[in-house]
Amino acid sequence: MKKSLVFLLTLIILSSAAFGSVDTVNIYSNSMFKSVKCVVVTPTGYKKSGPALPVVYLLHGFSGKYSDWVKQVPEMQSLADENHLMIVCPDGAYSSWYFDSPLDLTMHYETNIALEIPAYIDSVYHTIRDRKARAITGLSMGGHGGLFLGFRHADLFGACGSMSGALDITHITRNYDVEKRLGDTLINKQRYIDWSAINVIEKYPKTH
Repeated sequence: MKKSLVFLLTLIILSSAAFGSVDTVNIYSNSMFKSVKCVVVTPTGYKKSGPALPVVYLLHGFSGKYSDWVKQVPEMQSLADENHLMIVCPDGAYSSWYFDSPLDLTMHYETNIALEIPAYIDSVYHTIRDRKARAITGLSMGGHGGLFLGFRHADLFGACGSMSGALDITHITRNYDVEKRLGDTLINKQRYIDWSAINVIEKYPKTH
């Protein structure tokens, strides 16, 4: 009887403890008129009543989706635990390039990921609401997005990075859908130049 009671009490204690989690959330985008999925990784022990956390926004590559990072990097939870931070992996569509496409209102992923998703995360989770505690990075297309969004929104992101990023989209004229987002490469040549991450970083706001 005593052993059964101890076992039951242990189960109760374990079930009430705070654990980290890997959740998928749907966030409605007012700019794109649709919901966008995100994976949200919180560290073990996270409680909304606990310490506020910094957040890293992690972007996927071309043809990928929001769940790529947690599937390909199973240590994601451990990384959140070790660094005591949140990791948010938003969906950037098959080939958004993290632009606000002037051709398609349903592809405004700059507004969505730089503004709408952080606003949602800050409203639902206990985060440090300061640019110094908010970073953005990504792989390949997401590496472009990490620098593109990080520099264009330096008032919101205190750090940004790129992993194997495609930083000069003026050279990406076939097979990667950039023309679907920005239009004809000749007619809109300046747009390709201005929206290449390699050029965006030259316009870094010196006040941040």
